[in-house]
Amino acid sequence: MTTTPVLMPAIAPRVATDSRYVLTGFPLAAGALLVPVAALAVGAGLEVAGVGLPLMLFALMQARGFAAAERERVAVVLGRQIPDPVYRAVDSSTLPTRLRSVLADRQTWRDLAHAALRWIPSTVAFIVVATWWAAIVGGLTWALWGWSLPADGAEVPELIGLGDSYSTNVGFHAAVALLFILTLPPVARWAARFEARFAERLLAGVSQVR
Repeated sequence: MTTTPVLMPAIAPRVATDSRYVLTGFPLAAGALLVPVAALAVGAGLEVAGVGLPLMLFALMQARGFAAAERERVAVVLGRQIPDPVYRAVDSSTLPTRLRSVLADRQTWRDLAHAALRWIPSTVAFIVVATWWAAIVGGLTWALWGWSLPADGAEVPELIGLGDSYSTNVGFHAAVALLFILTLPPVARWAARFEARFAERLLAGVSQVR
């Protein structure tokens, strides 16, 4: 049977791409909350004092920057480019007028919405993929550290009648790891597309979303 050797080289790059997209998306989502969203909130609070306008403009432009970076990341997952949107032109060099032009741009608000909400799909996808990888790594390396676990309770193999020997536990955890390895490709694909499709809905024009 040559199916597995033939398929694995084709599947491995896809799994690596999907896993990388999901696992790096979580810290980027945290950064999007800390930079554009938090900066806009602070800037709006300081607007009365006259120092909030530059901070608000900075926050909105940062939201566009995060959106541009995410469009490039999404293209790798979905296999197609998301065209850059056409933003509203800024007609004046004065700060208040420039800010009003940016605030009147619909896509900028969609970019900001993505920055504010992306942590939701990112967290879900991250938990799923991180759990699968943790189970794989933990199961395959259990023989190296399983001996250090407290021996005050029965292991799962013993509870299901397989015995309580160390070799049995090693084999059991390796089998569990194998199960997670076999299911990782569809799980990682689902998680990556779940997060990427959310981004596409907000960062691409309505007519561009498939």
